[in-house]
Amino acid sequence: MPQFERLGYGNYTVIRKLDGKKIGCCGLFDREGLEGIDIGFALLPIFEKQGYAFECVNKLKEAAFQHFRLSKLSAITDKNNLASQYLLQKIGLSFVGNTKLPHKMEEVLLYQLLS
Repeated sequence: MPQFERLGYGNYTVIRKLDGKKIGCCGLFDREGLEGIDIGFALLPIFEKQGYAFECVNKLKEAAFQHFRLSKLSAITDKNNLASQYLLQKIGLSFVGNTKLPHKMEEVLLYQLLS
């Protein structure tokens, strides 16, 4: 809630229109160690690989630039998470390089998109 109060956006619950079932989350985060705002998502395993992640992440990307007027969007993912890497590229983000977040041991892949 503090980020919603400070910035006007944060983490949202993804709800399937068909039956109102909560299937995951998708959000815009002011993440420590990253410049700019980070888009992130997670779905319950039974809802993966059905197009829901693309639908929610792409819609939130549009809102980030059009409604929230962000000039840059970042995303991070694990080196082994090929599905997330593909999805980030599909919505227009480009691989920038490897980065390390504060208090973490492993490097992650950094993607970015300018408006």
